[in-house]
Amino acid sequence: MAMLTGNVIHGDGFAAEGYGVPTANISLLERPDLAPGVYAGYAMWGDTQFECLICFDADRHGKFEVHLFDFTGDLYGTRLSVDVRSKLSELVPWTGEEAMRKKVANDVNRARVYFASQKHFA
Repeated sequence: MAMLTGNVIHGDGFAAEGYGVPTANISLLERPDLAPGVYAGYAMWGDTQFECLICFDADRHGKFEVHLFDFTGDLYGTRLSVDVRSKLSELVPWTGEEAMRKKVANDVNRARVYFASQKHFA
């Protein structure tokens, strides 16, 4: 779908605190030709590849957030390359914290199913 690269910058921290899904906010080097939505993909950090959940909101100044599965550490100021593979869901308007928490949990589950299916056919 798309291969994107950018530097990790500070965000508002709400995804980690509100939903338990910390994200790397990426300042992209170029504007992606990508529809807004939630995607599954792979992120490269140094020599290590991580499965990731991606949220892209073109209406919010090209906000591009990536949650790396099974990662702990500090990415601020580093460069990530992200290979966007499969659209999982649409963005939804804010209707409340509990509804958004459920949406994020559902997207995480969809991403896990996607990655499991990729390993099955690899």
